[in-house]
Amino acid sequence: MERTIGVDLAVGSRSTAAAEIRWSPDGAEAMTPTVGCGDEDLLELFSGLVPGERAGVDCPFGWPAAFVEAVAAHAGHQPWPGRTGRAEHYARLRLRTTDQVADAVVRPLVGRGPLSVSMDKLGATAARWAYLADQLALGDRPVDRTGAGPVVEVYPAGARAVWRLEGTRSTEALLEAAPWLRFEPGARQIYEKNEHAFDALIAALVARAAALGLTSGPQGEREDRAAAVEGWIHLPEPDSLIRLDPSAP
Repeated sequence: MERTIGVDLAVGSRSTAAAEIRWSPDGAEAMTPTVGCGDEDLLELFSGLVPGERAGVDCPFGWPAAFVEAVAAHAGHQPWPGRTGRAEHYARLRLRTTDQVADAVVRPLVGRGPLSVSMDKLGATAARWAYLADQLALGDRPVDRTGAGPVVEVYPAGARAVWRLEGTRSTEALLEAAPWLRFEPGARQIYEKNEHAFDALIAALVARAAALGLTSGPQGEREDRAAAVEGWIHLPEPDSLIRLDPSAP
């Protein structure tokens, strides 16, 4: 039996949730989620992954390279990189390469795209992830920011849009699209009532899609270089949800 883990990461433990899906030839079962995950809880989850298991984390794995360079220049009393072409430079400060790629896919579907990790409060969550990733590296479990390893960056709102699950977070809609998914007794009610748990569940499904090669990774040398520093959102392929069915021939 294989597992995928999904984590909806927040600045504090109260709004951080983790979901686990167990996969077997007979189907997939979503286990009761864990709500209120602290750092130690998450580190234990990630460290417990065995070969073949994947985890999807709803959080940027890095900041825009242009933003990092600009802040470093300002801190060192060096010329501001945006002295000329301020508008163009500001756009590069706001979004990572992967955010721009995801925005082009998701915005036409739902009218909005990823938040800015450098210009929004999302940056505080990314700082928590940076700490967790550092702890994993100290434990000889470094995270590949491109998603090539067992831990991938995911975007549940974007995945729901691609899978045509936009709107309210609904287990009923999810089961209509993925009838092969089962819930551990009592688990479905928690996913239905807790938005963080539901997003963690979507993250776990995207982790499965990534394991099967059904997500969009960086394409070409430029995106590879950017992803290695900034992170990369793994959006699922539009028809991938039904293809996750482990009992399908």
